[in-house]
Amino acid sequence: MTPEVKDKFTGKLRSDPRELCGHRVSEVVRTDGLRLVFEDGSWVSYRLSGTEPEVRVYSEGRSKRGLEKLSGAAKQWIFE
Repeated sequence: MTPEVKDKFTGKLRSDPRELCGHRVSEVVRTDGLRLVFEDGSWVSYRLSGTEPEVRVYSEGRSKRGLEKLSGAAKQWIFE
């Protein structure tokens, strides 16, 4: 992650997104990063590394196909 991307993404971590990939966000949790919990129980979590120029993205979906779609959108959101 370049310094420019990191700076922009750090600002996004302070926002409260209302939706991602067509999923409405029902809860925003800021413990240890940013976790977006969706109405269907799926979620995405972002954690910036403290030692390397990278962000870790964790996700859980309701189905394999849903997880693939959600994971792709979650990674893309970093660079938007």
